[in-house]
Amino acid sequence: MEVIFVGTGSGKTQLKRFHTSLLIKTGNHNLLVDTGDAISKALLIANLDINLIDSIYITHTHADHFSGIASLLTQMKMAKRIKPICLYIHNSFVSFARNFLYHSFLFPETFDFEMKIIGFNFDSEINIADILYLLPIKNGHISNKYNVNSIPDINFISSSVLIKNENILTYYSSDIDSISDLSPINKFQPKYLIVESTHILFDELIEFINYSKMQKTFLVHINDEDGIVENYNKLSNEIKSKIILTIDGMCGTLT
Repeated sequence: MEVIFVGTGSGKTQLKRFHTSLLIKTGNHNLLVDTGDAISKALLIANLDINLIDSIYITHTHADHFSGIASLLTQMKMAKRIKPICLYIHNSFVSFARNFLYHSFLFPETFDFEMKIIGFNFDSEINIADILYLLPIKNGHISNKYNVNSIPDINFISSSVLIKNENILTYYSSDIDSISDLSPINKFQPKYLIVESTHILFDELIEFINYSKMQKTFLVHINDEDGIVENYNKLSNEIKSKIILTIDGMCGTLT
């Protein structure tokens, strides 16, 4: 399995990084994880053909993870796509996703390609392709911290995801609330970790990585103004050998 880090930035717009997005390639299936603002341009700069994307998984609907979906589908239409595509989003947001497209004047029933919007539930495995499985796991990144009544509390949700390909386990944190949101790693013992670096303390993250014994960890969701690069460069060579500070367009082979 290959992971292309289409974008590696945080929610803050930066010149050198697009918002974090992953393209997971298994040989017979290409899965795009998250479609934040400017995803179409990020894919173009990475020299990735949007018509080769087979499916899309949305971890949560913050703008830097979701808002580019309408633009991406528009580009697919303009590129005369005919290949079917599936959009996976939590069951609570299936109607929202459909209405979001409608209000962007995108009507999947009129596309030249079949598009399915498929809802998932937490802790229920999804068979994306023959040898590619996802297990969505709820995390604490989104909560009703302002006590608003605009939407039900049940809709304040976001997911991490366990990726299984040929018995190789990779854990993608997406955005989380605290280091405790990484606790499922102790249960599943993944070989690889792809983890955000914005919402948790760097020292806590490094301590967790050392304790958890993953073969390799990839840092994403990076805000260069937070000093992540400087902190990374201060690590010992032994620790740095286990951790990769990603950049846009980087490709990792996970075997």
